[in-house]
Amino acid sequence: MMKLTCSDVQLMKVLSFMLSVIFSLIPFLLTVTSYIYIISTILSIPSTTGRKKAFSTCSSHLIVVTLFYGTIIVVYLFTTTNTLKDLSKVFSVFYTVLTPLANPLIYSLRNKEVKEALRTALGKYITFQSSKNST
Repeated sequence: MMKLTCSDVQLMKVLSFMLSVIFSLIPFLLTVTSYIYIISTILSIPSTTGRKKAFSTCSSHLIVVTLFYGTIIVVYLFTTTNTLKDLSKVFSVFYTVLTPLANPLIYSLRNKEVKEALRTALGKYITFQSSKNST
């Protein structure tokens, strides 16, 4: 597409790379830096249960952030190889569909009421399947 619209493709590639660094890599590095500070603060919490609860909260957010920024960085910064060009379509689906879809699931599964409702629903399903198979 770039070859059709631009006479100087190399200049557009450099500009695209620079904009990708500014809008994806820099925010990711700032997020990682803040998590380094957060983790060092969590490690200074004296109680084990307090550390566990804090790590539980941070880990779910860190999973979503890593999934989002990791796929964006691969798609926009490292698409020069043919293998990554093919995978960039899959990675694009990851950050456009999977991240917003996983976000509520990850955060709601931390809620005790949601976990209990999920256990109840799964228990009913398993009971229904076992009674269905025995008849």
